[in-house]
Amino acid sequence: MNRLLLSFTVLLALLAGCKKTDDPTNAQPKTISDLLTETPTFSLLRAAVQQAGMADALKGAQLTLFAPTDDAFKAIGFSTPESFQNISADQMKAILRYHLITGAVSSKTPEVAGATNVAVEAGDKKILFVTNSADGLFVNGNRVTQPDQIVANGFVHTIGKVLMPPAADVVSALKLRTDVSLLSAAVARAATVRPDLLTILNGTTTNANLRQITVFAPNDAAFAAAGYRTVADINAAPAATLANILTYHTVQGFVFSNQLKVGQLTTLNSAANNKITLALTNNMLTVKGNSNAVAATIKEADIISGNAVIHVIDQVLLP
Repeated sequence: MNRLLLSFTVLLALLAGCKKTDDPTNAQPKTISDLLTETPTFSLLRAAVQQAGMADALKGAQLTLFAPTDDAFKAIGFSTPESFQNISADQMKAILRYHLITGAVSSKTPEVAGATNVAVEAGDKKILFVTNSADGLFVNGNRVTQPDQIVANGFVHTIGKVLMPPAADVVSALKLRTDVSLLSAAVARAATVRPDLLTILNGTTTNANLRQITVFAPNDAAFAAAGYRTVADINAAPAATLANILTYHTVQGFVFSNQLKVGQLTTLNSAANNKITLALTNNMLTVKGNSNAVAATIKEADIISGNAVIHVIDQVLLP
């Protein structure tokens, strides 16, 4: 996948070829900071910017901001400006920098127009993945609800989710969460008989086709329901059995939630019938293994690591 690394010089050339209405230099003389101040649904984003000490940074030249709404912040526990006191300024800065691109990027920028999972470098050299299709503009699988808001120093794209900076790989991402500790234990146990599986999950595989994967990650409740209630239960299980299960939860390539479609996906499991089935149940996308009685639901989608898209599910998928 080609990375979109737009230098200031290249951006000026791109913008020179755009229609006048798409050129941020023709916008009203207000910056990204001004737009945030004027928009009521960005009140918590404004508080986050203040907490991170980034107000001046948003006044710089040629920037693009993916801007989470108040509802997006509330969904992760920040319900008032005062709630940001529970997070350090450096932590908040890391989160906000992951929403900020140096360079003015709109849905009409040539490298983005018609793109699928194009890599765009955000702050701290972390990568965002942008898709621009007939269904709309998406970043890390999340729909941009109001794209291409032109300001004097770039563009603002409104989103309904706070984007978290990615961990280095699947193994690291799982260890950062409290709800998938049994899956982490299963990975370690399975690696004793399938070290190649560990390299796929930790991003060190030499197989170029498996350097980007999608993982359907059963949460701890899912493992408990499948009979693995504790880490001791995981460690007592045959490692080959766990490896067989884990490969059945892993798919080649990045598949974000907006790209999940009704049908089947081929997993890395070695069985002849190694597909999982996606279906719509009560207008909700579900995923089912061959031996599951009922389908699993996706509890949290589009968790990004350096080598994977992770979707947390509420059942262990059985081949």
